[in-house]
Amino acid sequence: MVVNKILLVPDLLRGVRTFPEAIFDLIREPILQGCGIGIGYPPGGKLTHSLLPEFDLTVFRMLADVDPDSEHKQEQWGSSYYHIAADAEQYFFDHLPSDCLIISFEMPPWLVNACIDRGVHFLDIQVSPLRFSRDLYLTLRSSNENLNRRLLRTSVPEEELRLEASLLAANVRLHTRRLIDERKFEFQDLDNTLVYLGQAPYDASLLAPSVRSLRCGDFSTQIQSLACGRRIIYKGHPFVGEFAKDEKQKLEVILGSEVDTCYLNAYQLLSSDDDVQFIGISSGMLQEAEYFGKKSHILFQPFVALKVHETYGRPICHQFHFQEFLSPKFWHSVLTPNAPPPRVSGLPSLCQHLARETFDQWWDYSKVLTWERTLPYESFLRGGGSVLTKKIDDINYFLS
Repeated sequence: MVVNKILLVPDLLRGVRTFPEAIFDLIREPILQGCGIGIGYPPGGKLTHSLLPEFDLTVFRMLADVDPDSEHKQEQWGSSYYHIAADAEQYFFDHLPSDCLIISFEMPPWLVNACIDRGVHFLDIQVSPLRFSRDLYLTLRSSNENLNRRLLRTSVPEEELRLEASLLAANVRLHTRRLIDERKFEFQDLDNTLVYLGQAPYDASLLAPSVRSLRCGDFSTQIQSLACGRRIIYKGHPFVGEFAKDEKQKLEVILGSEVDTCYLNAYQLLSSDDDVQFIGISSGMLQEAEYFGKKSHILFQPFVALKVHETYGRPICHQFHFQEFLSPKFWHSVLTPNAPPPRVSGLPSLCQHLARETFDQWWDYSKVLTWERTLPYESFLRGGGSVLTKKIDDINYFLS
């Protein structure tokens, strides 16, 4: 495949610009230097997009019956995630330049399938669900076999993933043992336990082809079967308190018994020596489990398919270090390997956690860095925490 023209196309019906455009901004200069191709800008911003000039995002959304400014935007977007009106799909493809490569971020299934059916090639970027490494991995999947072969040659090998998981597990277990030995701390007993992993209700990975967001009640029979003989505990999503409370209650109805709350973070659970298994609809943590020697049960399907058995007919996702996306050499090897190489292969050595800091996305990895650690504790004390603590003690003494 010869790449001469690239279009940036986020999920145009979701109405969320932050992450897609951040990714596009990060790769714009590396692709220009590595391949000599200007990737332009996506529709929806101030700068001119690279679709045909007549394309009007407002018209496209009207044809798809989606209004990102509506109070019902979540439901409208969900109903268009797998399928959109034929007129809207045709309007979009009528305004694509010929022989272009689409670069997308979290490309919706309707566009994946339409591109494959029409022979339009794409590269789709996603954040890997494996978040235990020293920095985030990003993934690429393509509808083009030549591109997929190039991606496979340079993707992160399985052995590296296991080394990263081993490093993090050793780190967490060290501090777990220290708390047990030195402070006589008692952790939740996880032996013979099944942990249900909750998700946010607006998570795209919960959307089913039946045009609705899946819930634990859709999998009652499977949950009852897998929980048989094991104690089940619930780990809810930290940002959706009321929804998590309701979901826990629904689990109790499904199982006919009380369900305890899990208070441990993701990597305390995964690094545990106890006999613990995991269950959930499509949480990325379910894909992390195997790298820590734990068994997991995915009730629906992974949002990011990292292995052939996870694809369900979708292109497989290849994982790469975040720093590769900033490298002209990387994009040259993927998109234009027969062209002259770039003068600068990439930036010098980049700091750890660069992707996490850039996007300010830490998930439970933040707890690995801060849980029972001296530096953040002392920073708190020296930043005024000691004075605050003393004043609180004085107040408590006065009140007593």
